[in-house]
Amino acid sequence: MKLVSVLICTYNAEKTIKHTLESCLNQTYKNFEILIHDDQSSDKTLDVINSIWDKRIRIVKSWKNLWPYKGLNFLLDSAKWEYIAIQDHDDLWYPEKLEKQVKFLEENKKYVWCWTKTLMRYEWDNKWFEYYLEEENYYTLHPSLMFRNNWYRYVGNRVYMWDAYFQKKVLCKWKNLIWNIDETLAVHRIKKWSENYSYKWFKYTKTNISTIFELHPIWYWILCIWFETLRKVFYPILHKIKKDSWIDKIERFPFILQGKKIRKLEEREFNF
Repeated sequence: MKLVSVLICTYNAEKTIKHTLESCLNQTYKNFEILIHDDQSSDKTLDVINSIWDKRIRIVKSWKNLWPYKGLNFLLDSAKWEYIAIQDHDDLWYPEKLEKQVKFLEENKKYVWCWTKTLMRYEWDNKWFEYYLEEENYYTLHPSLMFRNNWYRYVGNRVYMWDAYFQKKVLCKWKNLIWNIDETLAVHRIKKWSENYSYKWFKYTKTNISTIFELHPIWYWILCIWFETLRKVFYPILHKIKKDSWIDKIERFPFILQGKKIRKLEEREFNF
């Protein structure tokens, strides 16, 4: 059986990492290792990880702060197995996820990677959305990604849209080499009050602007620039007047707009 290296970068995740690791360890596909890089957490993240006794978990230590994507490159240097699966420190997997992805990649050699339909959980109002793009594509939600281990690395000089750049320009090189499995096998948790939105990383730099131009058609990069400007100008006002919930509603809109088979779920039972 093929072996999978699961990569997780953690930072101050003491409230979520146990649940995340349990969803990984409870996979029906058993041939995997979990490599964890902790980015100098100031809470009890490492204590929680060390309390879980499983020989498949290995902490790969670095003595400096790397941030998420350089941290993933650091883990990739230690990942020697055939497939790479990316997981965030607060997201969840259904038990069959790895099994179905490995099966697909073994049977479809032309594809470099695959992902699955993902359940978006907005914690501030407990709303759920199933998010899905076309079957054949070159972009996915990062925590559901699995790809062949062939010395791929994240580009080191980018922060904004780093995962999209890696997927489109490194893994796919603009060819549709990803297959989206039409089954919900991952859960992406979105914290309330905009705590984990990447807009905080955006600055009007030459690198960020060129990244938008490189990755998207004209209509979309115009929308991106407008949206980022909205974030810079309007969001601080919403923070000041304590209307953070409005930010959550605005941030939700692009996923609803972009998802091809998105479905709103008012209530959903989800237990591990």
